[in-house]
Amino acid sequence: MRNMSENQVAETVRLYLTNNSILETARAIGMSTVKVRKILITEGLWESDTSRKIGTLLDQGLTTEEIAETLYMSVKNVQAYMPYERGIYRGDELSQDAVRADRYRNRMRIAASMQVAKRTKSEVNRTKVEEKSERTEEMTDKKTAGFKESYTNGADVLRLHLELDLKYTDEEEIRILKEYGSMEKAISRDILVPADITLHALNYAILRMFGWQNGHLHSFVLPEKVFKELTEEQFSIWTKMAGVYFRFPTENYEDIYWDDDYREGESIRSWMKKKYTGPYRYKGNDEHYVMNQIKVQSMLARWEEITVHEFVFGAEKQPDPYNVKLKDATIDQVVHAFGDMTCHELLERLPLAEILCVKGKNEVKFAEVREHLDSELSNLDLPKVIEEYGNTRFRSVKKEREFLEQYDLHVQPVTEQLIYRYDYGDGWEVLIECENAYKRDETGQWKDTNGETPDAAVDNLAEVVAKHRPICIQKDGIELVDDVGGIHGFCEMLQTIYECDMTSEDNLEARENLLGWADMMGWTGRKISPKQTL
Repeated sequence: MRNMSENQVAETVRLYLTNNSILETARAIGMSTVKVRKILITEGLWESDTSRKIGTLLDQGLTTEEIAETLYMSVKNVQAYMPYERGIYRGDELSQDAVRADRYRNRMRIAASMQVAKRTKSEVNRTKVEEKSERTEEMTDKKTAGFKESYTNGADVLRLHLELDLKYTDEEEIRILKEYGSMEKAISRDILVPADITLHALNYAILRMFGWQNGHLHSFVLPEKVFKELTEEQFSIWTKMAGVYFRFPTENYEDIYWDDDYREGESIRSWMKKKYTGPYRYKGNDEHYVMNQIKVQSMLARWEEITVHEFVFGAEKQPDPYNVKLKDATIDQVVHAFGDMTCHELLERLPLAEILCVKGKNEVKFAEVREHLDSELSNLDLPKVIEEYGNTRFRSVKKEREFLEQYDLHVQPVTEQLIYRYDYGDGWEVLIECENAYKRDETGQWKDTNGETPDAAVDNLAEVVAKHRPICIQKDGIELVDDVGGIHGFCEMLQTIYECDMTSEDNLEARENLLGWADMMGWTGRKISPKQTL
């Protein structure tokens, strides 16, 4: 509550001095225990070790975020033990519309602070200038945007099933999800997407559908079995696929999150909608084939031999380190030699239909995939291309992009499942499968992969193509929330909210804090219809 009257403050103080109980005072005056405590802290009538520590750090000039980091607390909990700012006791209580507006502004501030790649105003303006010069070209692309025949059966629309991986949940957590999380079978979403949607654009749709706000790292990877069959577990094979299927390891997050231009004050929903609406254009740099191969060649030139430090979990004595030629190494050996290296992340510029098969419709022949790649690469003089790139002074970013794009290879679908990982600390994983694909024939009739009548509404299919944007057609389970501790923390949150012991002051306080924090993170607990999800 931003504003409150002097009478409310005086009455809060009077009641507390009478009963000496925050809980009883809160019940009597109709406030939360958090607000009552903050009033008492402000008036100098209540303190604790926590409030004293926070007060000391405030006096030292630390911000709320810095205090939270220093004391290993959440920002919301720090705020709960801070005094109100000057000028807070004025006027009557805010109207419900004002309260909602205030909460919305807070959510926008939090959303802006959470973005992985935060952009300054000048950076955003510079990006807009660069994009303006390409606007005419993009409008032409949008008018003529079609779908490559190399996509799954030349499809226009794909039907995806996205399901949160719950393999580590126990029976009690499943009970909580079913009772309070509106879950019947799984936390899942079914969506129709344009066949040319890129993994990068799909990321934003996933964030929106599952309730996350783009505040953490993410990646798309293949199932381990598929990864091993595709690469034969050989680093030499993987290096050929760097820039084709896989992203060479990098911590250049400004490039990975090249279009994270969210600014405080925007609707996070509207911002994400722009990201998963076509036409889909990759405007980063590091995912192009040439850029990945420059890094590959640099690594091969620097490391002829590597030292492998294998680790056997639970062993009393670990294996001795040993050396191996890099060109002969397995992928696991390279990963054990370079502890911070991962080879599994897929390029996000790839169109979904170029990498994901319709479930049960395609038998992937990995040997043929590798042979096709070798055939494509045999026609390319890579050293000459890399030399030309290094010696060319491009007149614009657009010209550099055009140079790089001409060497990006088209790929063949290799898997029936993709794995989307978000927030490596919380460990969220979403399993993605393509259940069907649809195309309009020459008469304008929609057919699925078997040439039969679609199992999706024709109006929905037409809308996906017309708006060049995915739509959600089915949901199971409510939205999740960032920074809650993964699925286990989410279940604990639901249990705290819905099974709280209302007779316990401490439990009520914890519940109030949790609800306030969740609200600021954009979580309401309400069911959102599939139509309103995207």
